[in-house]
Amino acid sequence: MSTNLDLATHIIKFGGQANGRDKLFRLIQYGSKLVWWHLHQNTRGPELVEKLKKLESSLSMTRKLLRMGKSLDFMMAALKSVHIKDTVLRLTITMSKLNQACFLLFDHIIYAHNVGLIKTDKKKWSNISARFWVFSLILNLSRNAYDLLNIIQEEMKQRQEKHGQQVNGDTSHSRRTSYSHNTNIVGKIIMQNKPVVLDLVKNLADLVLPLSTLGKVNASAGTQGFLGLISSAAGIATVWDTSLKLVP
Repeated sequence: MSTNLDLATHIIKFGGQANGRDKLFRLIQYGSKLVWWHLHQNTRGPELVEKLKKLESSLSMTRKLLRMGKSLDFMMAALKSVHIKDTVLRLTITMSKLNQACFLLFDHIIYAHNVGLIKTDKKKWSNISARFWVFSLILNLSRNAYDLLNIIQEEMKQRQEKHGQQVNGDTSHSRRTSYSHNTNIVGKIIMQNKPVVLDLVKNLADLVLPLSTLGKVNASAGTQGFLGLISSAAGIATVWDTSLKLVP
């Protein structure tokens, strides 16, 4: 009974967060996209395909509305991140936040056009918004690479200190154990640094989406739906379990 109550409390807490609702809607949005693409490819359920397309579009509009004003939040986050001591983290995080703010700002213009508040060149603003999203993701990936490099260097240093004397001069033993050690290092990095790995997966999956909007990659609706599902699931995980969220 206690476990069920804790789960219910966690669900209510998750649903009460704007970020949680946005991630859930995003998961359903890209899930709908993947399903209607699959049905369309197999020429099945044309009526269902249209319904799923409408659901995807409606969820996209809903998410744009929920994110209204969030560009200001990212601007404030950028002002806070300028105080990070590590130079690489300070630059990548601050610039990423600023690009996210610009991405959402232009996304607001697209929303205003879609609901008929203004008349503008939607494709032009979509491309500008996508460019800022790409820049933000590239900066995020640079930060992920920097984090992983530091983690690997620290792990290798610890292993050298621990095992350096044990195999000194035994080159044949070193060759036999090299592959095993490398595999163990990768496994340990994943298990002990889940926030970094999860953020890396999310950023890599997301990168294809704005690149597709810009016409830089030719990704089908099915591919976009699948990658969107992966990044959305990673986002949900960080909201559900805050220990999985990458900080700072």
